[in-house]
Amino acid sequence: MFENVLLILAYTGVGLGILVAGFYVLDLLTPGKLGEQVMGGNPGAALLSATSLVSLGVVMWFAIFFTGAGWEHLDDAAIYGAVGVATQAVGIFILDLLIPGKLAQHCFEPKLHPAAWTMSGVQVATALVVAASLT
Repeated sequence: MFENVLLILAYTGVGLGILVAGFYVLDLLTPGKLGEQVMGGNPGAALLSATSLVSLGVVMWFAIFFTGAGWEHLDDAAIYGAVGVATQAVGIFILDLLIPGKLAQHCFEPKLHPAAWTMSGVQVATALVVAASLT
């Protein structure tokens, strides 16, 4: 039983590490400080952050579930989580190229802008593609 508890803690640590990495990558791709925007009550920043974290959680769930439990698969889960972070970043980058103007800047307007929904959609879509790839 103690071994299982250690595995749970290890997989949770990997998952939390991926979520933190995903948040920081999103912060790098958006103007200003994402955490400050969220704490300042910006609805677009909150929507984008929440969607990114939930999407990465879905990727991690699939990564852990389909790679199997055990110490030998812990690195697989971490790699698949990192792929999720990278694909979300690429998705934002490509979307920003396709849509005129700087999409990320509109996400942080005081009133919720449709750009925040669009960027959130890319987060969900890329996460689902990565998750489906693991099945």
